[in-house]
Parts: sequence; C-alpha cells; structure tokens
Amino acid sequence: MNIKKLLLLIVITTCLTPVSAQEHFRMRADYTIKGKSPDGTQHLTIGTVYYDKNIKKVVFDVRFPQKETWVQQDTLLYKIKNGKLIRKSKSLDISDFTIFSMALNGKLSDYGLKDSQFVLTNVEKDGENIISTWEPPAAYKNFMGKVMIMKNNDNITGVIFFNKDNIIISRQFFRKYKMINGMAFPTEIIIEKIINGEKFYEITTYENIKVDDYQNEDKYDFKIPQS
Repeated sequence: MNIKKLLLLIVITTCLTPVSAQEHFRMRADYTIKGKSPDGTQHLTIGTVYYDKNIKKVVFDVRFPQKETWVQQDTLLYKIKNGKLIRKSKSLDISDFTIFSMALNGKLSDYGLKDSQFVLTNVEKDGENIISTWEPPAAYKNFMGKVMIMKNNDNITGVIFFNKDNIIISRQFFRKYKMINGMAFPTEIIIEKIINGEKFYEITTYENIKVDDYQNEDKYDFKIPQS
C-alpha cells in the first residue's frame, strides 16, 4: 500500500469511528411514575417505554394500574386495550423533545433548545454549575416565557419553565446518571408543575435501559388498530 492510500485510510478511519459509535437509534426502558396532587391524591404507573428516533413513535406498554398501550405519534395520542383502539385524542407533538429523542440525538445537555428557535441570552456560573437562559422567539412570547437550564459536567441537572409574565410554571430535575453504551442518561426525573398556584409532583425512574435493541420491532413500530 502506498503512502497516499495509507494516509487516506487513516483519515477515513479517524473520522468515521467516533461518529458511528455515537449514532444510537433506539431505546427501551422499564419505568415507574409516582405522582402526587395538591390534595394528597397519589398515583402509580408501571410499564415499559419504547422509542425509535427514525419511526418517531413513543410507545408506552403499561402494566399497572391496568394493562394497555399508549402511543404518541405526531399530534395524536392513542390508547389501546385488548387489541382495540379505545381513545384517540389531540396532543402536542413531543417526539423530538422526549428524553429518549434528546439523548439519542445528543441534544439532552441543552434540552434541544440549541437547534430550536429559542435564543441563548445569558450564561453564568454558580459553583460547579452552568446556568443558561433561553428566550422564546417573538411569535411565542404571547403565551410562553424564558427557559433556564442548569448543567453540571455537561449533564443537564435542571430545567425551569416560565410563563409570559415571568412566573415559574414547571421545574424538572435530572438525577442519578448512568453511562449506557457510552451515553449518559438520567435514571430519575422529578417534575413539579404549578397550575393555578397548586403544585403537582411526579417522579419517574428508569431501569433495565437498553440502547439499540434489535428485537421487539413490533413494539417500536406499534401498529394502531383501526377501531
């Protein structure tokens, strides 16, 4: 092999190896969601979630409190029970903003805002934490406010959402990171929502996380029954 071919091979190998190692395309995980309402009412949901970034369906295989399947696709949420479609409702298109999509696409550290229409307006350091402030585009300012992100060692640890009047409406905290196939992923997420001055809490924990699962094709591309 001559020197030109050798150099070309080194360049190609150097460029391709780290990229291919990071091109994860799907995730599955067992999840538990514990919630609490302002009146003290608690709820528990247990199941397995499947997500493929190419298919863009978020599939929740719920085992408790009752066995059913929820599928989020585009702007629709489907609920299926015993192989039958029992409900179809409008929903926000969250496929690109689920924690699975952001993790698989390497966007979790900035909550996907870097590639959105939000504008980074401030960055400050607080001890070992980096706090950034993102302002929504002008077209959105009539109904939403800024978003603040806290990071530690390039891992997102918190997100605060404000309304247009600069009042906090939601907080999210990302904890207990684990390295999975070279990807840092938080296995515990705490969400606090403030609605009409009352606080709702949810704690989601993830276990048995698998990246790039080549099985369970029918789960990742769950077929919606016609009725």
